[in-house]
Amino acid sequence: MPPVAIPEAPAWAKDLVMYQLNPRTFTSPDGAGAGDGSGTFASMRERLPYLRRVGVNGIWMAGHHLATAHFYGIWSVYAALEPQTIDPVLGTPDEFRELVRACHAQGIRLFLDVIAHGVLHESPLVAEHPDWFPSSSWGMADYDYANPEFRAWWKDLWLTYALEYDVDGFRIDVDMGDPSLWAEIVLAAREAGKELVVFPENERFHFSQQEIMGAEFNPVRALHVRDFLKEPRGLAAAQLSCHDYGWQGLPGNHYYLKGSRALAAHGALLAPRIPIFLAGEEFDADPAPVPNLTQGLFGDGGPGGWMYGNRVDWVGLDDPSKKAMLDDVTEMLSLRRRFLHLINGDSSTMAIAAVPYDGRLSHAPFALGNGTEAIIVAVNNTSEPVSAQIQVPRGDLGVAVDARLRVVDLLSGESVELGLDDRCQVDVAADYEPRGGYRALHVTLADDQMPVRAELPNGR
Repeated sequence: MPPVAIPEAPAWAKDLVMYQLNPRTFTSPDGAGAGDGSGTFASMRERLPYLRRVGVNGIWMAGHHLATAHFYGIWSVYAALEPQTIDPVLGTPDEFRELVRACHAQGIRLFLDVIAHGVLHESPLVAEHPDWFPSSSWGMADYDYANPEFRAWWKDLWLTYALEYDVDGFRIDVDMGDPSLWAEIVLAAREAGKELVVFPENERFHFSQQEIMGAEFNPVRALHVRDFLKEPRGLAAAQLSCHDYGWQGLPGNHYYLKGSRALAAHGALLAPRIPIFLAGEEFDADPAPVPNLTQGLFGDGGPGGWMYGNRVDWVGLDDPSKKAMLDDVTEMLSLRRRFLHLINGDSSTMAIAAVPYDGRLSHAPFALGNGTEAIIVAVNNTSEPVSAQIQVPRGDLGVAVDARLRVVDLLSGESVELGLDDRCQVDVAADYEPRGGYRALHVTLADDQMPVRAELPNGR
């Protein structure tokens, strides 16, 4: 397939902080319901002010259309039955519209999960259009992207969600089918006055859900400063956890963070990437699997650990340690908003540099700068406090080499001035403790100096 000309992403894409949720398990107005959750559009709407306070401005909602329990014994969007039909277990079309309006009123954009490879064999679409489905995978009938009638229907379907329901974009499960068709959808929506963002699971469009995670599914390793410097500049995401964690496992805590402030800061929230994390991860929630969840992909086996099938236990916020984790994540995202010109999802807008240091930091610190100021992120993923001496990488950040600098610890408020060869000490408390695990430093020219901007390295 020849390369596809991908339409430019809207300007707001780089500022996204993405939160994935299953609408059936994000809230529990009737406990576990019939065994796979009881959340609805209406109950989800009640939690939107909370998400805004945390700092979320994008929701990847994994469920909206008619679906079944084809996978893991529970209802899931991935068992697509009728993608054109709002699932009544979640609410009515009008309630879905109200949810989208409520998201926008909170400054949150809503993204739908799209199952682009096909539908269940029992879907009415298969009976009505057998020529659309020449093959199968995942126990489902696969779409034929070469069929003109199907292509027209598919384009109209997602334009309807964009233009009539006002959703803001789409996450594409497994693969895109045909990226050129998504380019047509984005351009048609733009012509109608609606900007969309599309991010596939494995491929790249505006960005990719998993593009920098690597085979080990370890975002901190993938976000080592050496890797930052190797990657192409532009929009990119940094996923902490998603619904697929624990998909072949037993019940348990399959979140990536598990209360680590260091991994949150270095891996996503203070990194030059669009953060993606899973509902409940922000306060180290204890997973609560719904009763029908199985370990086997097609509903066989004993109880399973697929994170999609775990309810968010909001009672956990009564635990002071979990509330402290929430406070720390909220503070990180507040810092991200405050310094959005330095910390955002488009790495072409900043200089990125390794920070020379002596000490016991668990990961190499990195700096994000624009020639007159910078943010330095240092983390400690250990159970003991650590200290290090760091040196601002002036040349790599485009800062005049003879400038005197002021460095402010954004958590403590303490500051120090540095001359050309001076280093400053950074003290990072133990991870997993309130305000521990990370430090963010703001570097500016000293007050009595006129800003002098050197040319950024590599033309940035």
